[in-house]
Order: sequence, then C-alpha cells, then structure tokens
Amino acid sequence: MHHALAVNVNFGQSVQNLINTVAHAIPKIVVFLLILIVGGFIAWLIGRLITKGLQKLGFNRFAERGSVGQALSRGRWDASTLVGKIVYYMILLFVLQMAFGVFGPNPISVLLTAVVAWLPKAIVAIAIIIIASAIAKVVKDLINNAIGGLSYGPFLAGAASVVIIVLGVIAALNQADIATTVTEPVLIAGLATVAAIAAIGVGGGLIRPMQSRWERILNSAERETTQQVAAYQRGRQDATAGRAHAAAGRGEQFAPSAVGTGATRQEATRPQAGGPGSGGGPGNAGPGGTGAGPTGPTGGSGSGPGSSDPRPGPSWPDPGAS
Repeated sequence: MHHALAVNVNFGQSVQNLINTVAHAIPKIVVFLLILIVGGFIAWLIGRLITKGLQKLGFNRFAERGSVGQALSRGRWDASTLVGKIVYYMILLFVLQMAFGVFGPNPISVLLTAVVAWLPKAIVAIAIIIIASAIAKVVKDLINNAIGGLSYGPFLAGAASVVIIVLGVIAALNQADIATTVTEPVLIAGLATVAAIAAIGVGGGLIRPMQSRWERILNSAERETTQQVAAYQRGRQDATAGRAHAAAGRGEQFAPSAVGTGATRQEATRPQAGGPGSGGGPGNAGPGGTGAGPTGPTGGSGSGPGSSDPRPGPSWPDPGAS
C-alpha cells in the first residue's frame, strides 16, 4: 500500500513538472515566433530597399564591367538583386540568433553566433572579387586598345587580366579565412616560380638562347610597332589630302556645271531630223497616192511611207521649185 502511494505521488509530481515546463515554454515560444515574423519582414523590407537603391545608383552597370557582372547578367539575379539577397539573409541570421537566444544557451545559438561573426569577412571578400574583376576588365580593354593590333597584344591583355583576377581571388579567400593553408602556399610557390624563371632562365645559364630569342621577339615587336605607326601616319595623311581635295572640288563645281547646262540646252532646242531617210520626215499623201517627206534641217531629202488617209495632206514646199 505504501508502495502504491509512492508511485502515485511520483507520477503526480512528474505531471506537475511537465505542466510547469510547458507553462514556462509557451511564452518563450510566442516570443520566438513573434521575433521571427517581425524580424523576417524587416529583413525583407531592408533587402528590397537596398536592391532598389543600388539599381538607381547604377550598380549593375558598374558590376557588368567585370567578368563577375557579365556572369550574373546571364543568370536570374543581377548584381543589385544579389546584394539585396545577401543583406536579407544576413539580417535573417541576426533574427534567428535573437529568436533562439530566448531559450537560453543552446547549440543552434552558438552556430548562428559564429556564422554572424563571419559575415563581415564574407562581405569584404565579395567586394574584393567584384573590384578585382572590374579592374581586370579595364586593364584588358586598355591593353587591347593600345596594342591590340599587334600579334602579342591579345596575349598580354589576357595574361594581365588573369593575373589580376587570381590575385583578387587569393586576397578574398584570405580575407574570408577560407583555405588559407592552401592559398598562401600556392601564391608563394607561384611567385617563387616566376622569380626563379626570371633569375635562372633569363640571367643565368640560358643567357645565350634567351638572348637570341628575346632579340627575335623584340625585333618582331619593333617591326610591328613601326608598321602600325607608319600605317597610322599614312591614314592621317590620306584623310588630310581627301579633305583638301573635297574642299577644292566644292569650290570649282559651279563653273563646269554652268557649261554643261548651256550645252544641254543647245542640244535640247536643236530640231530633230525626221523619217528613216537621210534627213526627211514622213509625209501624208492624198487619196491613193504616196507622199514625200519634207527636207530635213541638214539639207538631205528623204521619203516616207504613204498613208491611205482620205483627208488631203498638207502641202509642203518643194525645195527644187526655186
């Protein structure tokens, strides 16, 4: 009997503890949901405002100058929308951190705290990549416009662009503390390789082969540059001569046109010869006869086919009658 009473007491105490726990948890759950709803709306609103503001400031045009912006332009989101989404999720992480903090210390809150502390580094890394991409695009365009007509121009432009992007990516990864144990040795190895090639290959044991090769490269570059400059100078001279010739032609166009107009008028007022003969035109004959055409202005006589018109034809003076 005493055992049954102890079981009943323990069961009742457990139920009471459960009720107390639920009663204490319900207000926390309500506050958690309230923070999520209000914070989510605020995060969405701030993200939309940032997206619209960046679009009005022309951030998309600036981002499209680089390779990253061109890649984003082919996707669903442009640069402004991407930044707005990043800001939205950042604020949402802060909201989640505050919401889970209602329940006290817990693993989720610890994880969210670490992620929120890393976000500023991620933002700086993204900015470094965008800026490096834009700088690489500008440098590539400058080199192409300057020496793009030469055989080695596109290669130098592409190489400079790739080097700038690689340095930007390495700097961004170091800023975000991502794979620093890999990026730093790779960067050091690359720089050391370039230095070794410059020291040994150019100024060391390969002096004579590299000297002849560099001589050919430099001679070819000088020849192409000279031809480019000469072609540019000839183009300017031709353009100047063409403008001078056009100006002289505009000053002399009135005299030839006047002479040509007079000759045309004289030919237009000159009487035309008639008929298939040497100078006469066809005439109309009387009833049943054949008619002779009048003498043309050149003095020749000609005959034309008669007509069966019953009406009397006009009388033409006979040149031989005089």
